[in-house]
Amino acid sequence: MRNYNESDIRFYDTKNEIEGDYMVNESGDFALTEQYESARQDITNRMHSQKGEWRSHKWLGADLELLEGEPNTRETGLRGVEQIYQTLTADGRFQIADIDVRAVPTSIEAIEFFAILSTDKKGKVVVKQPLEL
Repeated sequence: MRNYNESDIRFYDTKNEIEGDYMVNESGDFALTEQYESARQDITNRMHSQKGEWRSHKWLGADLELLEGEPNTRETGLRGVEQIYQTLTADGRFQIADIDVRAVPTSIEAIEFFAILSTDKKGKVVVKQPLEL
């Protein structure tokens, strides 16, 4: 199990809600992520994004929008799970052995995807991505 405890510029708040381009601290400097927040931010970015949205990383993104309009079936959930695994592991940022991705149907027209990252010290980092079909 890898140590995923890196620092990065923070652009999500502690509730994983985007605040804008970047967040600043009390002194006006760029705010930095704390323990395992960088990993959480990276998972969130990849789950929220579509391929091609990041100019310097055109391969990055789970493409979950492609599932919109599909029936809420086991197969649709599995497609989303596979797309999330692919974007999280494509560049080696996360090791597949450290990640568990699950699809949970929450209504006839909605699925919540959970990416669970096992870390060496903190335990688990969980990121939820809802999707209306």
